[in-house]
Amino acid sequence: MKTIIVPIYNGIRARNFFRTDTYWDLVKDQNIKLVVVVPSAKVDYYKKEFPQPNVIFEPLDVKGETTFGRNLNDAAINLLNTNTIRLKQKLAYYKHESIFKLVFWRIFNRLFSPLPISMPIVRLLDKFEPTDKETAALLAKHKPDLVMLPDIVFPVDRIFIRAAKRAGYFTIGLVRSWDNLTSKGVVQILPDKLVVHNSTMKQEAIKLAKMPADDIYVSGPPQFDWHFRPRNMDREAFMKSLNIPADRRLVLCAPFFNDYVKSSVNIINTLTDAIHDGRLPKNLHLIVRYRPTNAEIPAGMLKPSDHYTITRPCEARFTVKNEQSPVEDYEHSQADVELLMNSLAYSDVIINTIYTLSVDAAAMQKPVINVRYDGDPNVPPKYGVKIFYKGHDHYEMIENSGGVRLAWTPEELVNQIIMYLQDHSIDKPGRERIVREQLEFTDGLSGKRVADYIKNYLHR
Repeated sequence: MKTIIVPIYNGIRARNFFRTDTYWDLVKDQNIKLVVVVPSAKVDYYKKEFPQPNVIFEPLDVKGETTFGRNLNDAAINLLNTNTIRLKQKLAYYKHESIFKLVFWRIFNRLFSPLPISMPIVRLLDKFEPTDKETAALLAKHKPDLVMLPDIVFPVDRIFIRAAKRAGYFTIGLVRSWDNLTSKGVVQILPDKLVVHNSTMKQEAIKLAKMPADDIYVSGPPQFDWHFRPRNMDREAFMKSLNIPADRRLVLCAPFFNDYVKSSVNIINTLTDAIHDGRLPKNLHLIVRYRPTNAEIPAGMLKPSDHYTITRPCEARFTVKNEQSPVEDYEHSQADVELLMNSLAYSDVIINTIYTLSVDAAAMQKPVINVRYDGDPNVPPKYGVKIFYKGHDHYEMIENSGGVRLAWTPEELVNQIIMYLQDHSIDKPGRERIVREQLEFTDGLSGKRVADYIKNYLHR
């Protein structure tokens, strides 16, 4: 029997693993033992959700890196030569109001990020960060044939890959999301092999992480396999499950941004007002989708209306000791996954700001509108869409595709909804371009490709 160790320390990473064929194709192989290392607070939940006999859940509350390690990671983040990093420096100023840090890291980035020697120095210095003893002991206990890292830029995964490589275990890393290689800093420790979603990310890994091309595998994103499969619920049943009248046309509305809800509330109120006064069709209905990390909208802020339904994904919540301090985390149930898939499938238009929901919508050939104004004109700058939207390397590919419309005013938002309701085919070539560039595969087999790639090296 071959042993795989995989650390899962975050709800998004758990969804991308457990709720995809990557997990199920690995676990159905009875010659594989899967050791999943998780926060202690989640062990009972995982054992109940995934009771397969060849899966072992090991609790480990990772304490985090030393002060040297955290400072090195700060430097590694600010050494990446991308527009996204320079934007994040600006955002950090608005959040912490430290002009010294802004100037220091901006100069640091401009001076050192173009130098070829910078990345080797970071990786050399990483060798002075001590191996986490508990992680090393767990690896020694199970003696894995392979260590799989679901997110090579996540601090906990870095702790695991550091311990694994120093002990001589074979490692396969994954890039969790489309922005990770351009927004999370220099990759401090390279895995033996790397799995990415698309050819663009492969080129980013070669250029920004100096990963050898032969060690990179393009699989497609497993979490998008769901988009290319039949729905488990028809439209009538879905509408009934949310108590929405069957004759309503749906707009999936997720205008949330960070923890500040007043802008989102004003946008939702603008749209329900437009329905009630006739600027938008009377049979329109908003499915308001919270992000898992969103703060709740306080009672009374949304105007009364029977033209919206609020959905709250990820009701399973946990307080976990994640790195340096206790934080709240969440888990996606299978019902949460199906809620998103059905909400996308049966909506006529999708509204969000700059999130992955735009790619979700394009995968299902649904028109997409990105909000580019602050619903609350008095929003603090650190929560403002206007401050945040411009300069993300990964998202500019979406905007340049021609597959999304940008709404700069409430009037534009209303007019664009009307336009798309009248003709869904508008901007279809752009949405197809998003799918080609971001997903690359539309066969629903990306999770299987990842599992097969891992098994190939496991049994090599």
